Amino acid sequence: MKNNKVLTLVYCGLFTALVVIATAFLKVPTATGYVNLGDGVIFASAAVLGPYAAIVAGVGSALADIFAGYTIYAPATLVIKALMGLVAAQMIFNHEKLSKRNIIVYSIAEVIMVGGYFIFETFLYGMPVATISLLPNLIQGIFGVAIGVILTPIIKRIFKPSRA
Repeated sequence: MKNNKVLTLVYCGLFTALVVIATAFLKVPTATGYVNLGDGVIFASAAVLGPYAAIVAGVGSALADIFAGYTIYAPATLVIKALMGLVAAQMIFNHEKLSKRNIIVYSIAEVIMVGGYFIFETFLYGMPVATISLLPNLIQGIFGVAIGVILTPIIKRIFKPSRA
């Protein structure tokens, strides 16, 4: 039992670092931010860590915002990405095979991301700017689903799911 807790802690640290790297450094700039590979890593962590992926997703993505110079987004990112990780984890953690279900789950998580940033940016900048940000966030969501679909089976073969 103690080994599972240590393994979970190690996986959380590793996946948090991977989310930071994939979000802050593996990115393509857009007019209102950037598109990155972080969401795919979040989905892979959900398959391995279950609900602990919420912590990985929130903390890793918020740190990436800080490192990338988008500090104002960090608090919203912490909440939005944690919700994404939690939703993905609750719906795919105990499912062994990648299926259409995973694609649907990842898409639901990305809707949370798009909607969350739309609400945040509406308060921050107003409706016109938030509306302009919808397209880049939708593109980010599509990339996130695609990377998650590709990455999840690979990561599940490398890391044994942690059940602490």
